Amino acid sequence: MGAEPASQRQHYWDVTRAFLMLLGLPYHVAMLYHPGGWIVAVDRESPLLGAIAAFIHLFRMPAFFVVAGYFAALLLARREAGTWVRSRFFRLGVPLITSLIVLVPVLNMLGELSGRAPHAAFAEWKYQTATSGGYWVRHLWFLIVLLYLSALSAGAVALFPSLAGWQLADRRDGALARWLPLAMLGIAAVIGLVEAGGIELFYRAGLNTNLVQQILRLDDLIMAAPFFLFGAFLQRSPRLLDAFGKPSLPMLAGAIVSVVAGILYAEQAWPPLGRFIGGVAAVAMTQVVVSGARALFDRPSRAVQRLVAGSFVIYLFHLPILIGLYDLAKRADLAPAIGFPVILLLTFGLSWAVWRVVERSPALNLLFNGIAPSGAQPTQTGKAAKRPVPLSS
Repeated sequence: MGAEPASQRQHYWDVTRAFLMLLGLPYHVAMLYHPGGWIVAVDRESPLLGAIAAFIHLFRMPAFFVVAGYFAALLLARREAGTWVRSRFFRLGVPLITSLIVLVPVLNMLGELSGRAPHAAFAEWKYQTATSGGYWVRHLWFLIVLLYLSALSAGAVALFPSLAGWQLADRRDGALARWLPLAMLGIAAVIGLVEAGGIELFYRAGLNTNLVQQILRLDDLIMAAPFFLFGAFLQRSPRLLDAFGKPSLPMLAGAIVSVVAGILYAEQAWPPLGRFIGGVAAVAMTQVVVSGARALFDRPSRAVQRLVAGSFVIYLFHLPILIGLYDLAKRADLAPAIGFPVILLLTFGLSWAVWRVVERSPALNLLFNGIAPSGAQPTQTGKAAKRPVPLSS
């Protein structure tokens, strides 16, 4: 089977998932000062913070979907596919629906108020709500894509049961592990070509309609699927997985070169070429992040476990909080060098406080965390689950 024994749980994958989710906080705070604007009225631009946002954007969500693919392969080796996908739809779907109804409208109104008088802001809010699919989804798009990938993964295992126990042959696994940089270069090239060609064909076919597509997020599915498959492949390749989790100077050098190319040239290049560069950079940076997490956090830690447990709710709530704080920072005329750390620290602190409230309320924990009260969410054996399943699994 492709799963490690429970006694050998690889904690660094949980840490990596939480880190990538929480990295959304500095990314979105940096976007408050992004040259060219964002979902708020940017009044003081910062090229440095714009570059920081571009750096995080290059790899954060691709790496997140690698982690999601890893957990999917891990759990589909242990559980019946139908049981697993039902738990995914509950765990992801309930917070998605709740947040679309409760959080996103507030987020959007705060964004409009950042640059308009209340009457004009409300008029724009009504217009965008009626005409823009992206306005409905905002930072929750990844949940929609995870639901797609969960359904597709469970469907594949249901149709081809041998996939549940498939593992890469030991000889091939060993060869890939010995030649890790070359193996990752080949995988990155394949992913980059899929990113470049698949999304370009999607757009050229005229499928990126405003209202429907920005809700369905099919272009994001095309982006995420290769990374998800890569994560699943890693989980079923024990030797490659072990090599991938160790620091590598060639991989670090490749990450630096591809990230610099991505930041400097990807947005100005021909779009397919820019996506190719971004795909390569994302694979290299994922290895750097995963190996760093393994070196530092591959052991139980109460503090880390608390961050892992709270990362999802923190991410759901952080965006309306930081947009509200940005309005206060504008009124105080804070320079970006001051506003960025102040907003970031306050956003984390307030989001953490919200998480503490949510976790103590069974109703809120259900609505915003997808975790039913103890004993109400059965496993495949009919017994209550002892701990919540990681979000990306």
